[in-house]
Amino acid sequence: MRITILSALFFLVSLNLTAQADYGNKGEAIQLCKALQGSQFTNYREANSAIEDILSVIGAKNRFVVQPCDNINNAAAVTMQGIRYIFFDPDFMNSISSGSYSSNLFILAHEVGHHINGHSQDIVMLLSDYAPTSNTLSEQRIEELEADEFAGFILGKLGHSLSSMQNTLRGSADNGDDTYSTHPSLSKRLKSVETGYNKAKGNEALRTNVSSSKQTAEEYFYSAHAKGDLGDYRGAIQDYNKAIELDPDDAAAYYNRGAAKGELGDDRGAIQDFNKAIELDPDYAAAYYNRGVAKGELGDDRGAIQDYSKAIELDPDDAAAYYNRGVVKYILGDKDGGCLDWSKAGELGYEDAYDTIKEYCQ
Repeated sequence: MRITILSALFFLVSLNLTAQADYGNKGEAIQLCKALQGSQFTNYREANSAIEDILSVIGAKNRFVVQPCDNINNAAAVTMQGIRYIFFDPDFMNSISSGSYSSNLFILAHEVGHHINGHSQDIVMLLSDYAPTSNTLSEQRIEELEADEFAGFILGKLGHSLSSMQNTLRGSADNGDDTYSTHPSLSKRLKSVETGYNKAKGNEALRTNVSSSKQTAEEYFYSAHAKGDLGDYRGAIQDYNKAIELDPDDAAAYYNRGAAKGELGDDRGAIQDFNKAIELDPDYAAAYYNRGVAKGELGDDRGAIQDYSKAIELDPDDAAAYYNRGVVKYILGDKDGGCLDWSKAGELGYEDAYDTIKEYCQ
């Protein structure tokens, strides 16, 4: 934002363009869990350790957020802004497994299989009024069988018995008509698990359906994120460039590249990337917020207000958006509007809001 007599106020604003996608973001995972609501892994540490075991078989890095989630009566693989989440209901898993570690491991491996095969649903679609996926029921059943085969392969490699997996499936599936179901019949699932298990014992490579370019794009994405965490924003941008080249429809990659550009003072470049992220995902609240930041830095105060307002519309609990919108309103001479926004930011827990009100609204 332009330097004015309110320089002290702008110091309080201290706006942040840091990329928000984070595969270790437990707070966001908890919010997603609440949205999904309506072992015997006894805790997160045990579940995360199991994920490490599963991924060790295929030599993959742990890029998952693993989150216990009560009352969903299932396990679920979902994505949000490029981050992969695995939720599990401890009571559900315990009811299926009767305390068996192999059974719980199978359930988690099945969800990892959905991610590895590119099946995982976007959380926005999952929680919307629309169908959770554009796939037909038959396609969804095929995806379940692919995830079962993956789980059978993983547990076979880890030395677990085929019978333990079969018993897990018998506790959660039946042989009824699956024509109108998203999940296949028990007999089909048992066959897929056995196929995966036999591949493991025969040292046959497991094939997944994710294209090599998609996998490579994801690795560049996480590499870029790690570089950004270390303050290497130029290196992060280079990796985001490669991720976008391989997967040009990844809104999170554009958003994070814009965030990195903002850290380097390239506000115009940041805006271009936020524009693209919003084009790909019109409900990307963080992209509107950070585009507002960049517009403010370039002196487009009215444009900044519009973006902060849209961010608030999409995320009414965004205290920073209220606070920053209040700053811009104050700059434009709307003292009452600015003070109202600061008051709302304070109600939502923004740390500096009430100090700002005392200094500028009394």
